[in-house]
Amino acid sequence: GKTESAKLFIKHIIYLSTRLGITNAENAKDVETAKGLEEKIIQLNPMLEAFGNAQTLMNDNSSRFGKFIELRFSQELHVQGVLMYEYLLEKSRVVQQGPGEQNFHIFYLYFSGLPQDLKNKFQISNPENHRFIRDNPTALAKINSKLYKDMWEEVVQCMGIVGFTQAEVNDLWALLAGVIHAGDIEFSGEDQAAVSSAKALERTCSALGVDMDAMGEALTTSVNVMRGENVVRAYKLYEAEDARDAMAKGLYGRAFTFIVRKANELLGPQEKKLRPGEKTIGILDIFGFECFKRNSFEQLLINLANEQLQFFFNNHIFKMELDEYAREGIDGSKITYEDNQPLLDLLLQKPRGLLAICDEEAFFPKASDDSMIEKMHAALVELKGYERPRGNECRFTIHHYAGKVDYDGDGFLEKNRDSLAVDVVGCLRMSENDLVRALFGADSADNLSAKKSAKSIKTKNAAEAKKKLRQSVKKVAKEQAKTKKTTVGSEFKESLAELMKEMSDASPHFIRCIKPNMEKKAGNFNGELVTKQLRYTGMLETTRIRKEGYASRPLFADFVSRYKLLGFSFGSNPAGNVASCEKILKHSGIQGYQIGATKVFLRYFHVDQLNEAMRPFPRAATFISKVCRGFTARRRVRKALQQSQEQKKMVDALCLLVEKKSAEMETVMQSLIEEDEIRPLEAFSPKYLKEKQAQQKEFNKFQKSIKKHIKKEGFTREASVRWFKEVEMKKGAGMSGGGGFQEWFHGIITRAEAEELLKGNEPGTFLVRVAESRFGYSLSHVVHENDRVKHYMIDQTPDGQYQVVGNKRLFPSLNALVEHHKKHRVVSTDPVPLIYACGQTGPDDLAEFKAGEAKKKK
Repeated sequence: GKTESAKLFIKHIIYLSTRLGITNAENAKDVETAKGLEEKIIQLNPMLEAFGNAQTLMNDNSSRFGKFIELRFSQELHVQGVLMYEYLLEKSRVVQQGPGEQNFHIFYLYFSGLPQDLKNKFQISNPENHRFIRDNPTALAKINSKLYKDMWEEVVQCMGIVGFTQAEVNDLWALLAGVIHAGDIEFSGEDQAAVSSAKALERTCSALGVDMDAMGEALTTSVNVMRGENVVRAYKLYEAEDARDAMAKGLYGRAFTFIVRKANELLGPQEKKLRPGEKTIGILDIFGFECFKRNSFEQLLINLANEQLQFFFNNHIFKMELDEYAREGIDGSKITYEDNQPLLDLLLQKPRGLLAICDEEAFFPKASDDSMIEKMHAALVELKGYERPRGNECRFTIHHYAGKVDYDGDGFLEKNRDSLAVDVVGCLRMSENDLVRALFGADSADNLSAKKSAKSIKTKNAAEAKKKLRQSVKKVAKEQAKTKKTTVGSEFKESLAELMKEMSDASPHFIRCIKPNMEKKAGNFNGELVTKQLRYTGMLETTRIRKEGYASRPLFADFVSRYKLLGFSFGSNPAGNVASCEKILKHSGIQGYQIGATKVFLRYFHVDQLNEAMRPFPRAATFISKVCRGFTARRRVRKALQQSQEQKKMVDALCLLVEKKSAEMETVMQSLIEEDEIRPLEAFSPKYLKEKQAQQKEFNKFQKSIKKHIKKEGFTREASVRWFKEVEMKKGAGMSGGGGFQEWFHGIITRAEAEELLKGNEPGTFLVRVAESRFGYSLSHVVHENDRVKHYMIDQTPDGQYQVVGNKRLFPSLNALVEHHKKHRVVSTDPVPLIYACGQTGPDDLAEFKAGEAKKKK
C-alpha cells in the first residue's frame, strides 16, 4: 500500500544518493556523515509506525495520520537531512476503537516488551484490566508473541539510533503508562461527578508525576473567574468522562507531535532555508479516501484532503495534455475533464462553506451538533453535492468524486474544538515529568516550581494542592486569552493550503495503490472493488482524458519504423518525416488523426486499425521463416542420422564383443562374489588357508589325486562333483537313510537358480546346494513373504566339522547342521528357522551324483 511504497521509495532514493555522494565526496568524513544520516532516516519508519499506525478492518498496518517527508540534498548529492510534517493524527482511537479494530501498535508492544522493573514502577499489570486496549482479544493474544517482542526491541533501538536520550525515552514510557491508567478512572454521581476509582487515579498521577488531589479536582470541576472571584462549577458525569478522555487524547497527541518535532531537530538540515544548489524531494504519504459504516469529523477532513489532491491531480494531468498539444501545434479545445471545484467550494468557501459553519459553531459555547447540522442544511441544501436526510437526524451526505458518504454529526463540534480543559492543562504543568510539562507549555517558572515540590507534593494536604492548581490554572487562562482561538478544521485547511503550494512548486509524480480485496488474502481479485478504487484515485478520469484526445503519440521515426510496410515497398528505408507518415496513413485509410511537430497523434482506435492492416505481413514472414527453418533443419537431421547409423554399427560390434567375453566369466565370477560377500575376513589369512589344507585324511588323499587336474584345467565343475562323490558321500552329507538324497539337498546350481526354485514359497523354505567354485556348500533360505532369500556359506573346519560361516556353532555332519537349524534360527535376526524343504521341481540337478552311485550298485 501507500505506506510501504513510500518506505521503499525513501530507502531507494537515500541508497542512490549515498552511492552518488560517495563517488562525488571530497573526503571520507562526508561519506561517513551521509551513511550515518541515511541509517537514522530509515530507522524513523518503525518508530513512527508504532506510534501512528494501527490495525483496522481494512489494513493490518494502517497509517492513522498523514505525513509529508522532505529529503534535503546538497549540491554534491549528499543527504543533508529530513523534515517531517504530520497531519491529523486519529487521537480518538486512543480512547475508543471500532468493532474488530485495534489501538495504536505501541500500546500492545508496551505490554510485550517493557522491562519488568518499569512495569512494577508504573504499576502496569494484565492488559485485560485496562479499558483502552482490552476490547480486542486477538490483539491481546499476540502480546506475548515473539513478533511483538521483536517489534518492541526494534522501536527501542530505533529511538536510540535516531538520537533520543534515555531520559526522554523514560519520560515517554511514563506518559504512556499515565494514558493507559487514565482510561481506568471512573466517576460516580450524575449531576456532580466524583472520582470513584481512587486506585486508578493514584496510578495515573504516579505515572504522570502530578498530585492526586489536584488531578481529581481538575477532572471533576472547572474554575471560571467572574468579577475577580473564582467560581467553581462541578462537572456532570458525562463531562468528567469527556475531560478524562480529552486528557488521554491530549497527552498522546502531543507526545506524537513531540516525537516528530524531536526527529526534525535531530535529523533536519542545519539551515531550514534552501541554499543555492540544494535540492529537495518530498514524499506525501496521506490517508486514502475513507467511507465506513459510521463516518465522523476525521473522515470529513481526510476526504477533503483527497478531494483537494484529486483536483490538483486532474489539473496537473489536464495541463500536461494541453502543454503537449501546444508544443506540437495540435488543437486540444475539444478535450474536457471532470472538475470537482464546486464541491471544494461547498466544503471550504467562506463564510458559508461547510467547514466555516463548523468553525463558527465551535466558538459558540451553547452551540450543539444539532444546531450545527441545521445551519448546514439551511446554507448548503441547494448546492450540488450536498444532501440532507429525510428526518431530523444529526446527519448529512456529501457526494464526493469517489462516491457518496454519509456523515454522522454527533461529536463534530467537540472534535473540531479539540479543547482540553484549562484545569487539566494547569494540573499537567505541575508534573514532575519533564516531558509532560514541556508538552503543555510550562515555562521556566513552572519548571522551577515543579522541581521544588517534586519530593513533597504527595504529602501536602488537599487544600494546598488545590491552591497550587488554581494558581497554575489562572496562569494558563491568561496565556490562552492572549492567543487566537483556532479549530482543528481551520488548522487543517491551512496545512492543506501550504501542502498544495509545495506541490504546485514541484514536479509531482503520483503513485496509486490498489487493494485487490477486503479480506486481506492473496489470489483474490475483486473486480468491483478494484474498479471503485480506480475511480476514486482518478485513474478512470485520466484514462478518459487520454481516450477523448489522442491516446497514442509515437515519434515520426518510431511510427515509420513500425508501419513502413503499409506505405512503402519491402526493403525500402523511408525517412522519419511528415511526408512518410502521411503516406502510410493515407494508404492505411486512417482518418481523424493529427500530425504535430515531432509526433503523430492517433485516437485510441487508430492503433487497432493499423495493427489490423499489418496483420498479413507477420503471417507472411512467419510462413517464409517456417519454410526456411524447415529446409535447414531437415539437412541437419539427415546428416545427424547418417552419423548416428555409423556410430550405432560400431557400438553394436563393441557390445557383442563385450557380451561374449563377459558371458565366459559370468558363472565363475558370480559364484566367487557370492561366497566372498559372506566369507569372514579371517578366511583370507595365510593361517586359515594352511589349516584348510590340513583336513582329514580322505580329503588329503583326494587333494593329491585332484591336484594335477586343477593345475591343468583350473577349478571346474568336474572337480566339485568328484570331491562330493569321493569325500562327502562317504560321510553321508545330504544322504537319507534309504541311500537316496535328502529332499532339501541339491546338486551344483547357481545362486540365481536357487532363488528361482525358492520363488513363491512360504518363509522358512530352504535348500542346500553344492558349491561350484570351492569345496563346500551354500544354504539358501526364504525369510520374508516378498520372496527375499538369504544365502549362507557352509564350510568345514580342519577337523572335518561343519559350520555356517559367521556362526560359531560346529556340527559333526551336514545333516546334523540342518536338523539343528530346523528348530533354531540360523542367525538371531532371521524371522523364521528352516521349516520347509525345497525339493526338485524341474530337471534333476543331482543326476551327475546319482550316475556314479548307480554304476557302483550295478
